[in-house]
Amino acid sequence: MKKFWILFCLSLFFAGCKTAAFTSSAEKVELKGNPTTGYTWICTVGDESIIQVEKDVTYLGKDGMVGAPSLFTYTVRSLKQGSTSLKFEYKRPWEDKEALELRFYEVTVKENGKISLTEAGQSSKK
Repeated sequence: MKKFWILFCLSLFFAGCKTAAFTSSAEKVELKGNPTTGYTWICTVGDESIIQVEKDVTYLGKDGMVGAPSLFTYTVRSLKQGSTSLKFEYKRPWEDKEALELRFYEVTVKENGKISLTEAGQSSKK
């Protein structure tokens, strides 16, 4: 009878435990730049099966103002659990020169879909 009660209590305990369901989440990376000069941020994803990245550019200057900066917003969405990296290069895409600026991020997607973004380094020629 004692074993029955132990098993019964354990089954009640485990019945109350819920496994975390994967729910896609998103984090943002915002970088300033000036696309009117031809420079743009180019994003490279280490493993595209773990995250998806969407780009949006917002012009920050007044209407008609030439040379005003813009805000490059990258929305990082989780697709599955795992770790990967992001690399951002600020350069003119048609030139074979080194990037003016580099930014690196480590991305971890947890079992429940939550994203952890950590800046892993940067370099600048400015």
